[in-house]
Amino acid sequence: MRTDTFFKDLLKAFFAEFLRLFHPVQAAQVDFREVAFLDKETFTDVARGERRELDLVARVRTRAGAREMVLVHVELEARARRGFTPRMFGYYKALTLRHACGVFPIALVFSRTGMGLDRPTCVEATLGQRVAEFRYWRIALPDLPGTEYVERDNPLAPALAALMKPGTPQREEWKYRCLKALARFRLDAARQHLLLDCVETYLPLSRQEEARFKGHLARDREVKNMRKTWSEQLIEQGEKRGEKLGELRGEKLGEKRGEKLGEKRGVKLGEKRAKRQTLLDLMRAKFGARPASVTRLVSAITNVRRLDTLIRRVLTARTPEEMGLEK
Repeated sequence: MRTDTFFKDLLKAFFAEFLRLFHPVQAAQVDFREVAFLDKETFTDVARGERRELDLVARVRTRAGAREMVLVHVELEARARRGFTPRMFGYYKALTLRHACGVFPIALVFSRTGMGLDRPTCVEATLGQRVAEFRYWRIALPDLPGTEYVERDNPLAPALAALMKPGTPQREEWKYRCLKALARFRLDAARQHLLLDCVETYLPLSRQEEARFKGHLARDREVKNMRKTWSEQLIEQGEKRGEKLGELRGEKLGEKRGEKLGEKRGVKLGEKRAKRQTLLDLMRAKFGARPASVTRLVSAITNVRRLDTLIRRVLTARTPEEMGLEK
């Protein structure tokens, strides 16, 4: 799922900012100079015969005293589902047994729960007696008031505000406000790209809203340039991949035929092939898994300019249908 993949990368890049934003008291106890993300932590539900891979597990150390090791477990949920709280309890027990340390469990939810920030509880009872109680922290982004977060002194805040309740009924105004708040922070290109990608992906605009949004950009050069840099980076990534694959393909054909003509032809073929793949990758990143029909349509495109146009169109299209692949 696009949300899982994207937010795993985002939380790894802004792990300290995430804890400071939602759990400042606990974050103050963590030494963020020693953070290690554990790969492929799995949980086996013997009763159901399921094996699950946990979304994000970070190993940290406390700042004071004995500097104990703690695991911060963040699970991403597209929607609040029945049985999720017992499953979080199962994850907690598995992690504590496996690593023999404390675990701080968090669920980041991308649908409304009606609570915003809360601590669901799971109780285990035997023979009518309570024997264990488990609580975790749940953050339902769509329930949170974006106006309380967008201006926080934390670069992650305006990006996540794009998924919260907007502070205005006009989506284009809210998007502009999120980007304006984000422009205050001076970040390296890679980290800024992730935050911009969050706002652009999770706060899409209709064509009419996009037209009004451009009116805001016309009056704000800083935000306009920041957004332009983001879109250019996406296109540049596709172009570089195309050039690299084109060169490799060209060299292969050139060596085989021993002719300059063969090398040029190989570069052109490789460029088209790479741009088709870039277009498919960008569509998968924005819209999720693509059907076979989309792959067939893209594979049939032979015009390089047409491919370039479609690559740029990914930036503004809200749905695969708006790409206009069949035109």
